[in-house]
Amino acid sequence: MDLKKNNTFFALLINSLKSKKGWFLLSTTIIFVTTMLIPYILKADEEFFIFFGIFELFVLVFINCLVDNNFLHNDSKLAYYKSKPVPIAEQMSINIVADIIFTTYLLFLIILSVVFQGLRIEMLEVFKFIIPWLAAGVLLVSLSSILAGNTIMAGTMTIFNFCLPLIIYLVIMFVFSILENIVPGFSSSVLMEYFVNKFYNMEYIYFIKYSEDPVDFIYILLLGTILLGITLLIFKFLRKRKNENTGNLIVFDGYKYFVSVLASLIVPAAFSVMSYDNNVLSKITVSILMALLSYYIIVAIIEKTFKISRLSLKVFAVSFVIFTAATGATIMLANQYKGVVPDIENVKMAYVGNDRYVFNYIDDLDEDILNNRDKFLKWQKERGLILFTDKESIENIADLHRELIKGRDYDYGDYYMNNIVISYLMDDGSVVIRDYDITDSDGADNETKDNLAYDIISSEEMKRNKYFYLYDEENYNSENLYCYVTYTDKEGIAADNVDFDEIREYLIKDVDNQSIDVENAFNAIVFYYYDYAIDKKFYSGYTLQIIDKRIQGEKEDRGVDVINLTGFENTLDYLKLK
Repeated sequence: MDLKKNNTFFALLINSLKSKKGWFLLSTTIIFVTTMLIPYILKADEEFFIFFGIFELFVLVFINCLVDNNFLHNDSKLAYYKSKPVPIAEQMSINIVADIIFTTYLLFLIILSVVFQGLRIEMLEVFKFIIPWLAAGVLLVSLSSILAGNTIMAGTMTIFNFCLPLIIYLVIMFVFSILENIVPGFSSSVLMEYFVNKFYNMEYIYFIKYSEDPVDFIYILLLGTILLGITLLIFKFLRKRKNENTGNLIVFDGYKYFVSVLASLIVPAAFSVMSYDNNVLSKITVSILMALLSYYIIVAIIEKTFKISRLSLKVFAVSFVIFTAATGATIMLANQYKGVVPDIENVKMAYVGNDRYVFNYIDDLDEDILNNRDKFLKWQKERGLILFTDKESIENIADLHRELIKGRDYDYGDYYMNNIVISYLMDDGSVVIRDYDITDSDGADNETKDNLAYDIISSEEMKRNKYFYLYDEENYNSENLYCYVTYTDKEGIAADNVDFDEIREYLIKDVDNQSIDVENAFNAIVFYYYDYAIDKKFYSGYTLQIIDKRIQGEKEDRGVDVINLTGFENTLDYLKLK
């Protein structure tokens, strides 16, 4: 009996493939012409046409799958298939297998084109995420065709279901953007970065990570889980599908409201993320109105009536309560930590500046870099960071943190600042990050913030980090350095082959003199990378380039540091450039 059933399945599969002869011929012609013939004749960029061929592959597979499943959306065709001795579930299986064979054939044509054009074999690396996309896409078209009542809606729902992880990502960002506006110190971008890295990595979900990384066990497990999950949903909904609903845009009420609620959050989420209005109440009010309007429009389209039902209103109300409760719980959780400053005895290092993504940099630190002063300084310079490890410096940063918890008003004056980030790397490897928006307030008392910032800027550790070639002789031998002076606003050399040993004392004197000035220290630490020179009222027009003699190559590739000489009066006197 099983052998006969298998024979029937394969016979129907072969018959299905034969019915696709036109598709095979059309697809072969399209792929051949666009990926082989045209670039060969034009002698044009072959890689562009290969990627265009991949786009065509997706379109051809998408349309072919929709056509194969359109019998679910036509009463007469559905009655015809139900009259056959083959169950609908088996017919769906035959269609899926036939579509996979068709897709595999088109992939083979693309690979043949790459080989024929003699292109880099590395191009085939993209297939490590294209293949999962295609495999999931074939199954999603079948699932969406079951859920939808007509072919156009099936196509729309296929795109919706494929983008579902991205939509959920946007909704989570929406929640964090609300949190950001209510609880000071919590940045939606930082929270999202942490959440994505730890729990919801889109590069894994969409297999983008494997465009560069080799296939591993996680790849196989993740792909198998996704395909198995979609397959189980296909046969579950196929069993529950009521054929009398054929012709409706969406066959299942539960799925209809799921789509409506989730889609209605896209517009307010996008608005909230992109809006720079700091009025929390107005943003929330507008977001609610947008969600309600979007929900009404979507439900009206799906139900084909402008009269919204009570059930639709109840679904929206319940969804709104659930979303509000989830957002409220997140805010309550974050609110417990808004006034917390870590115990400095448990802090390994700290950062203060305006880099919202410092978490990424600190998370990449390893013991080899931390335990090697030379590597650590290079690591900081490459990322434009200054990290503090001395307990005194960390305490100064913590004091500034406590002041920011009390209030974030600051009189910008003639300058501009947006936010300040304070980050701590703890001894246990965890990271604490706070990101505060600074409010421009005319007449605000800047003294406390400036004094606290001054303690950080004027510290010996800051000088050893920022000007390591001046203050850290143990690790940087001045004999290995030389410098020259360029014009800031035009090309040319103002002074060449400047002896570093001779200019060093003048540079140190200027750096020390600048540290005496307390005014606008907070502004300098937030926006000017601890640099008072840019904060001066006059402008020198000269830049000092410091070069390492030991590094081979062009001057631009051998740079240790670049100093804007504005405010470096002793150095300018020595160079006779005043």
